[in-house]
Amino acid sequence: MLLEVDTIRTSYGISEVLFGLSFHVAEGEVVGLLGRNGVGKSTTMRSIVGLTPPHAGEIRWRGKRIDGRPTYDIARNGVGFVPEDRRIFPELTVWENLDIARRASASGEGWTEAKVFALFPDLERIQGRKGGFLSGGQQQMLAIARALLGNPELLLLDEPSEGLAPLVVADLRDQIATLKEQGLSVVLAEQNLDFVLSLSDRVYILERGEIRFEGMPGEVRGNSDLIERYLTV
Repeated sequence: MLLEVDTIRTSYGISEVLFGLSFHVAEGEVVGLLGRNGVGKSTTMRSIVGLTPPHAGEIRWRGKRIDGRPTYDIARNGVGFVPEDRRIFPELTVWENLDIARRASASGEGWTEAKVFALFPDLERIQGRKGGFLSGGQQQMLAIARALLGNPELLLLDEPSEGLAPLVVADLRDQIATLKEQGLSVVLAEQNLDFVLSLSDRVYILERGEIRFEGMPGEVRGNSDLIERYLTV
C-alpha cells in the first residue's frame, strides 16, 4: 500500500471539515475523490500534504506516519501536489517555473524538462513566456509539469479540469492517462464525473466530510440514484 488515510479529522479553526475520513491508494493506481463543492475534497488533499494537518487519525506513506510532518518533507518523500488554484509564479517564465521545481529521482531516472515537454508540447513552445500571461489550460499543464519535475511517486490533483474548455479537458484527460500508463499513482479530486470515471481504477464519493461510497467506476456510471444523491448540483 502506498498511501493510507485512516479516520482523519481536520478542522479550520473551530470548524471541523473532515469527520473520520479513510481511504487508501495502491502503487500504480488512480483513485478518484468525487463530490460536490465544499464536501472536503480539497481539505483531504491539504491534509495529506501537511498544509492543513489533521488533529486526529493517521496518514501513512509506505506504512510510516507522515501526519504532522512539514510539507517539504512529505514532498521529498515522493508526494506531489497540484492545488486547485495552481500556484504558478506569474513573474517567472514557464522554464523558470519548471527549473526551480527540479529534484533528482532517487533511482537516477525520472522526469526532466525534455520529458515534460514531450507530455505537454505546448509548454516547450511557450517556455519563455511569463506564467501570468498563460491561459488557464496552459497554467494547469505547467502546474502538473512542475509537480512531475519533483519526481513524485504519488501525484495529487485537486480539481484539475475546473474552468477549462472542453477541448482542453479532453487533452488533459489524455495526458493523465499517459501518466497512468507509465505507472504513476494519482489521486484525482474532482466534480467532473466523466473525467474521473474515465481515468480511475477506484472511486470514493465524499459528502459532508465523510466517505459515503467506495467502489469501481462501473458501479457509479449509470447509477442514477447515487449520482442524484451525492453528485448532482
